Amino acid sequence: MRMPAFLRLTIRNIIVNIDIGTLIFMLGLPTLYLFVMGFMFQGIVTAGVPVGAAKTVSYTTFLAPGIIALESFTAGNIGGSMLWSDRRWGMFERIMVGPFRRIDYLLGIITVSIFFAFVGSLIMLGFALTIPISLHVTIESVLLSVFAIIVGTMLFSSLFLIISGLSKSMQAYNTITIVLFFMLDFASTSFYPITSKTPEWLRIMSGSNPLSFIANILRDSLILNVTSGTLFYALILFIVMVAFLLTSLRIYKNIRSGI
Repeated sequence: MRMPAFLRLTIRNIIVNIDIGTLIFMLGLPTLYLFVMGFMFQGIVTAGVPVGAAKTVSYTTFLAPGIIALESFTAGNIGGSMLWSDRRWGMFERIMVGPFRRIDYLLGIITVSIFFAFVGSLIMLGFALTIPISLHVTIESVLLSVFAIIVGTMLFSSLFLIISGLSKSMQAYNTITIVLFFMLDFASTSFYPITSKTPEWLRIMSGSNPLSFIANILRDSLILNVTSGTLFYALILFIVMVAFLLTSLRIYKNIRSGI
């Protein structure tokens, strides 16, 4: 039986993205966050970090799910950068005149992003367990975590596809993505909790950040603090993903080869 076209493109995309730059971006930077911030802030936040109404965990335990959430964000960038590069160097046109359809190319991009997100998440989880941290894994927490990673990766893949489709130059694409990485990374709950002392404007920015949704779902799932709020985050994450995906499909449909 012949392999589906989108899976062949997925394999191609995996091979293309196994380079030192991508690996450093996908694994090196989150690992640096995990160990440097984990060990440095653990000595400062000695009282622990509140999770929920009556539970407190160590800072490293709080940080680990946030670092895992970052993998969905970084993996989502792969699709946008690949689409731009393929258009820039004529590969998109060559693929389209081959035995592939536009939907195959799109599925190949989304699938490779999910693949890298899962691989990166498992590696980050393995690193986190060496710190050590107090995570509790159950069937329910695994299913909810898988949901957050898949939906979150599709959301960010769609976002970066939109940026790639609208950007007029590689410099513009890179500038926008760099700004987004700084804003979404550090204005999220990946690294620190939102408390009553958090400024209102920052609380709003973090609370509406999709990366915060993913981090909150993973954190609640992996430290056994799943509440109705967790399910609400999951619902909002899914709705935002669908909205971004539909927008990216509309833009992608009008993309032509070349720049």
